[in-house]
Amino acid sequence: MPLITFVLYLVVELAALVWLASTVGILWTVVTVLGLSVLGLIAMRSQGRRVLGELRTANARRVRGPADAAASAGAVTDGALVAIGSLLLLIPGLVSSVLGLLLMIPLTRAILRPLVARFAARRVETLVASGRLVTTRSRFRSGHVVIDGDVVAEPTDPRPRTTPQVVEGQVIEGTVIESTPRPDAR
Repeated sequence: MPLITFVLYLVVELAALVWLASTVGILWTVVTVLGLSVLGLIAMRSQGRRVLGELRTANARRVRGPADAAASAGAVTDGALVAIGSLLLLIPGLVSSVLGLLLMIPLTRAILRPLVARFAARRVETLVASGRLVTTRSRFRSGHVVIDGDVVAEPTDPRPRTTPQVVEGQVIEGTVIESTPRPDAR
């Protein structure tokens, strides 16, 4: 599979370069590729700093509210998209450079953010369900069944608790026979 992906990448990149060279000429194709590289380096530097600042801010807040969690998730997703964009900019080629530059644009990242978050959630869910996502501290290993459940708090009694009264007197031994079963008996 990786070999097929690499060959497909080469075919797409060569087709894009041949098309561009036949459309605008070889000199302008070289200028375009070099210009995209320079533009990519500038974008990597500025957007990398911006995303790192957002990650630091999200980490400094660490408030457990839903708004802060969403902001932190957005910063992490932006960081992942900028990292992928930077990787695409480092790979030589016209198509990969254009895709990398698109990932450096904040508007593009904002559009892709929900898709990436949904993909990551599904991937983590699949890994956890299959038992392949196991940390070193986890007690569970692959092959064990994990049952998902919710913790339900018992209803609280508004009346204050009283301690049972001790009755002084004679103790009678025997068994208690109830004529009607209690509702909590099984």
